[in-house]
Amino acid sequence: MRWSILLAAAALFPARALACGGMFCDAIAPVDQSAERIIFSFDGAYLDTEVQISYSGQDDDFAWVVPVPAEPELFESNDAIFTQLANATIPSFTLLSDYTGGPIGCGGMEDAGMSADSAMAAPMEDGSAGVSVVSTETVGPYDTVVLQATDGDVLVQWLQDQGYTLPDTLGAALDPYVAAGQYFVALKLSSDKDVGDLAPLRMRYAATAASIPIQLTAVAAVPDLPIEVFLLGPSRAVPDNYLHVELNEAAIDWYNGGTNYRDAVAKAVDEAGGQAFVTDYVGPAAVTTVWSQGMVDPQYLLSLTDPIQWLESIVYSGLPGSSQLNALLVRYVPAPPGVDNATFLSCPSCYSGQVSAPDFDPVVATAALQEEVLTVMQEQQERLDAATTLTRMFTTMDASEMTADPFFVFNSDLPQEVALQHVATDHLHESLTGNVTSRSLELADGRTFRFADPDVPSLAGVDTPAALVISDLSASGEGTPVFDGTGDAEAAASAFGGGCTTTDSAGAFAPLLVLVAGVARRRKVS
Repeated sequence: MRWSILLAAAALFPARALACGGMFCDAIAPVDQSAERIIFSFDGAYLDTEVQISYSGQDDDFAWVVPVPAEPELFESNDAIFTQLANATIPSFTLLSDYTGGPIGCGGMEDAGMSADSAMAAPMEDGSAGVSVVSTETVGPYDTVVLQATDGDVLVQWLQDQGYTLPDTLGAALDPYVAAGQYFVALKLSSDKDVGDLAPLRMRYAATAASIPIQLTAVAAVPDLPIEVFLLGPSRAVPDNYLHVELNEAAIDWYNGGTNYRDAVAKAVDEAGGQAFVTDYVGPAAVTTVWSQGMVDPQYLLSLTDPIQWLESIVYSGLPGSSQLNALLVRYVPAPPGVDNATFLSCPSCYSGQVSAPDFDPVVATAALQEEVLTVMQEQQERLDAATTLTRMFTTMDASEMTADPFFVFNSDLPQEVALQHVATDHLHESLTGNVTSRSLELADGRTFRFADPDVPSLAGVDTPAALVISDLSASGEGTPVFDGTGDAEAAASAFGGGCTTTDSAGAFAPLLVLVAGVARRRKVS
């Protein structure tokens, strides 16, 4: 059998009890995804945690279980906010080009950049000893139950008896969360739903500090699992019990648009002991928009009895796309036979003569659109608007590194801006005949690297750590440096003629000191 874990619920809660979550199918193999994404919205008293749920398998095998620290409210979410936030906060690496023929090390103006992502209530006894059912309800496509238990194996057995496809061995992994008095949220698809109806889940409960529950994810995590965390709150967010890494831009492949960004982060995190985050962006939460009043006019949609007109008024409205929106649209206006949904939705009028929707009712369809999509996205936008600052952090982790759940706190003492745009300059020196005689790369901090072969610009041979600075951050202050390679980097860059480092010179950087065991876990979770 195969089963997989989804990096799941995160928590903000007063007691630093651990929390973790998992999605299971009838499988024992990891599911490789581009990145696990979690969004935290903190309003000072409550946390909204939105988690994407991705799954490939049989409908009946889908099951999802997550511990949470307090009894939660559950809501259906929408994929749009994940896509919009991710696309709006992608780090970019732009290479400017200087073809003036001037001295090596002078700046230029030509843009040859690419984005990094272009590559990249009181419990009710249920009657079963050891399990207390708190609530049951249908949320979007899911049948849900919130419960507590006195033993992990008993919890697993109870869920299996209720039709949840879970591995027998899961109980031991759940025991720490049972011992901490956690609540458990379990989902399975409603009988009339299939995997095409999967939607993100939103959980809301009282909170004071944020955490990604990651230990359960280790059961079936892929190597170097990418994790993207978005935190909306009053100021910049930082990891509290994990380290923070500032990436060394000399580790970026500037001549290929920074497409090795994830690999560079993976290396930097490993240099920090395997439990660390890089900050991709800090700035206004208004960097993106999920919903606005003028995007769709429900009153106008009610008047459109022609299904194609109704469909195109939504498709061309500027409303961000999502799997939930697409599924709803083709539910009420099905694609013609032989035409896939994506093609149909890209140009509905192209198939106006082939569409058959004799029972189309704009009142029913618009009411469903309002309830299932527009209201959800409006609430997402309200959380964006309420936040002062958005922080995006990124890491990659192996299963062996998932031994502690990372906690996040807000820090107003640190700089409240981390830009997405990163720039370096490619300097070319030409002879009078137009031949390139020398070439160098200048980073934004002034470090310059001269290439031995101007036709093969690469920093691959430079002995450099991927982590420039490793820090231990908290809710206040500027943090404690664990490793600071800026002095070594600057010294190396000035140790060669003309203030440049040659890529064929040995020892261009002092090697990163081996971090002592446990350095990534100085502050234990109590």
